[in-house]
Amino acid sequence: MQHILAVAVGQGSHASGTVVRDVIANKHTQEMRPYVTGLISGLEKLGLKGGQDFDIDYATAEPSRLKALVKSAIGQRRPDAIFAMSTSALKAAMSVTKDIQIVFPSISDPKEDGVAKTCAAPGKNATGVRSMRRQSAPECIELFKATVPSLRKVFGFHKPAYGPATRAIKELKKSAAAAKVAFTAVAVKSHKDIATKLAAIKQAGPDGKPQVGVLVLPDDLVLSAWRDITHSAHARKIPTFFPITDWVKAGSPSALAGYGVPQLTGGEAAAAYMYKILKGVPARDLPIKRCGGFEWAVSKAVAASIGISIPDSVVKAADRVVG
Repeated sequence: MQHILAVAVGQGSHASGTVVRDVIANKHTQEMRPYVTGLISGLEKLGLKGGQDFDIDYATAEPSRLKALVKSAIGQRRPDAIFAMSTSALKAAMSVTKDIQIVFPSISDPKEDGVAKTCAAPGKNATGVRSMRRQSAPECIELFKATVPSLRKVFGFHKPAYGPATRAIKELKKSAAAAKVAFTAVAVKSHKDIATKLAAIKQAGPDGKPQVGVLVLPDDLVLSAWRDITHSAHARKIPTFFPITDWVKAGSPSALAGYGVPQLTGGEAAAAYMYKILKGVPARDLPIKRCGGFEWAVSKAVAASIGISIPDSVVKAADRVVG
């Protein structure tokens, strides 16, 4: 059996560093990122049986702890490949090993972040797909305004010096101005910091016409806190918009809306790379490709719970409507 080490930014009990071994065989897949669900599904479609031909060790921690966690996990059991689910996870893995092959399901700027020489010829021990979250961030604010026409101010959460988010801010400000929305970037350093700064945001506008919203930028720390963000914001009638759509879902918690390539889709696309690597093809020879499958998702149930009505034009235009 071949072993894959999946690495992601974690939250809550996983923020300090956790490694769960053999998650498929031991049936511990329920808390994993949709990326991993997509990876498993994609590999099985290619003929590999999860828990029999391959299994996954699942390592999560806050960004500052990822490198030490990856080093420890590899020291305890060397994987045949690594599945790095964000830029922070990828950089942590690449700083620990130069020979274990790495696949990623969503990196916006491989060359700019120094994880590949070029997309056509990575030249290093990592390859995968680009879900273009940084590049599509301006569209998120435009669609946020379409979903909540009363918006006047949007706070965008991101951690300092995180390339995909900070590169998006300049274009986001342009899109916000065109949409007649004031955009304020909010830098956060930890899950605790996210909670503190989110709690300081106050809603404005009459009932049913919220003027303040929260936009999650393409940032792995903030995305990992999606449950806390949606719970805290929606409790105070603040709508939320995400650069992915996996968390616009039936039941609670759920984001109000989102736009992007679902993590599940990214994981399935990355499975083709993982399959080749497990068969011995080096990552440096596999071109990094863009991942298709963008969707716009909205939740009528969340909208109702925070006292707003999504325009009929949006309900008709969205790719997926929940509730």
